Amino acid sequence: MDSGERDLELFLAAKHPGLLAEQQSNGACIIRGVLCSQLYVQEHLEYKLYTADNLKVQDDWLLEDLLGNLEEILPIKEAISCIKDAREEGNIYADILALNKPKEYRLQTNDACSRIRFCEFVDYEQHYLELEVPSLRLLQHSLPDCVPLAEMMVKSARSLEEVLILFRKLLEELRPFYDNFMDIDELCHVLQPSPVTTKHNSRVFPLKERVFLKVTIVDPFACIASMALKIIGPTEEVARLRHVLSDGLGNWDPELDMHKNLLRIFDLCYFPMPEWTDDPKQKEQDDEDKRCNICFEYRLDGGEVPLVSCDNTKCVLNCHAACLKEWFQTLMEGKTFLEVSFGLCPFCKAKLSTSFVALLDDL
Repeated sequence: MDSGERDLELFLAAKHPGLLAEQQSNGACIIRGVLCSQLYVQEHLEYKLYTADNLKVQDDWLLEDLLGNLEEILPIKEAISCIKDAREEGNIYADILALNKPKEYRLQTNDACSRIRFCEFVDYEQHYLELEVPSLRLLQHSLPDCVPLAEMMVKSARSLEEVLILFRKLLEELRPFYDNFMDIDELCHVLQPSPVTTKHNSRVFPLKERVFLKVTIVDPFACIASMALKIIGPTEEVARLRHVLSDGLGNWDPELDMHKNLLRIFDLCYFPMPEWTDDPKQKEQDDEDKRCNICFEYRLDGGEVPLVSCDNTKCVLNCHAACLKEWFQTLMEGKTFLEVSFGLCPFCKAKLSTSFVALLDDL
C-alpha cells in the first residue's frame, strides 16, 4: 500500500467513516459506502453515475470538498434518506450493503429503506423475496404457497443474512419440484392455472378430447411421494383411464421426469396441444366456441376455463365448474353441490361426472 492510498484511507476514516476506497490498477479510485449524513450515494443499492455534466462541481474542488458538499449537489429527487440510525437497528443498513452481490442476485430498496427485495437470482430468475426492514417481516415471496416460509424464518433465521441463506437453500431444495413441472409447462397445453407462476403446485392439461389430467404436488420437497393425479371428464372415460393410471403407476421410472412417465403410462407420444392459427377471424371463432354456456366468458378472473361437459357426447354443455356450482345453488336451495350439480346435465339431463369436483379444489 503506497503512502497516497494510506493517506486517503486515513482521511476517509477521520472525516467520512462510512466510506471505503478501492484503488484501481489504472490509477483510478472507487469510493463506496454510506456517508455519515445518512445519505446513500448508492441509490436503491444500484449504482448511478454522476459526472460534471449532471453535478455542479467546482473546478478547484478537492476530494474533501466534493464529499463535504455532496448532499447539497446531488439531485434531491434521487437522494435516499435512511429514517433511523443504523446503529439503533443492529446495523441493518450496513448488513444490506454487505449483501449487495450483483453477480448473484439483484437487490433493491424503497426510498425510505423500509423494504428490501432480492430478485433475479442466478439460475432462478423468476424468484424474489421481499422483506420489511428492520423487522425482517416477510412481505412477499415466490415459493409455492404451501411452503410455510414465514414460520421457517421465525425458527431458523435471526438476521438478514440468515434469511437470505435460508431462501437460497430452499430454492436449491425445490429444484426437483420446478424441474418436474418444466416439461409439462413447455410441452403440454396447461389450461389452469393461468398464468402459471412459481407459486403454483398444480397443473390441469388435456389428456384427450373432453378429458383432462390434474397433477398436484402436495409437498414440493417430496415431489413423487406427494404427487396426486386426478382424471377429469365423462364418467366412462374417467373410469377406464383410472385403471390405466393405476396399472401404470406401478411401473413408474424414477430415472424419468414426471412428463415422460405420464406419457409412458397413457401410451402417448405427446399430450394434445391447441392448433395455432395466425388468422384473427379463425381465432375469434375458436374463442367463441370455447366460451362458458353460463357466463359466456372463456377465462375467469382467477384463470379458470370451461372444462365441464356431460356424458352425452352430442350435448353442447361446456362451462366453468364454479359457474355450474353457483347456478345450481341458486336454483336448488338446501341440497348439496355434489348431489345436484354433478347429478344431471342442466341441458340434456344426461349424467354429469363427479370427477369435475376436482376443478373446485383450488377455488
